[in-house]
Amino acid sequence: MSTIEAATTAADSLRQGFKDVFSQLASGVCVVAFWRDGHLHGFTATSVTSVSLRPPRVLFCVAQSSQSYACLGVGLSVGIAVLSAGQRTLSDRFASKGAPGSYDDVATIEGPGRAPLIAGALGQLGAEIVELIPSGDHAVVLCDVTSALASADGAPLLYHARSYHTLHPTS
Repeated sequence: MSTIEAATTAADSLRQGFKDVFSQLASGVCVVAFWRDGHLHGFTATSVTSVSLRPPRVLFCVAQSSQSYACLGVGLSVGIAVLSAGQRTLSDRFASKGAPGSYDDVATIEGPGRAPLIAGALGQLGAEIVELIPSGDHAVVLCDVTSALASADGAPLLYHARSYHTLHPTS
């Protein structure tokens, strides 16, 4: 095996190990949605994280190679929906590449700045993008929260070990 082949094999092994480790991290499932040219766009994200309480700020990560990344910019209003266990199909739809107009049938509520908030979600954040920070093959997107609404009912949709799950009450 040449030095180049060995380095490629080691890099591939590290990437696979990295993915395997993070597959063990249970994450809530969200949809980040926004309007572009009069059509609803968005993507499924498990990388949504609160950053600050003063001011209320969140972040999410998005692949720079994605169609969605090309649409994002400072000042864009986005809706971030925390999905319920019953919204798995919606998560799958937004995880797939969609042509313009393919999400127009998704029920939304208009939030501040026209942020599209997904109906029926456990939690809704309206937010405005304030910074995009390229990092490797992804970008970290910082957003100031403009509205927040939580539902007290329902179980969350979770992603763990490359499949969907939900919480079950314990006694």
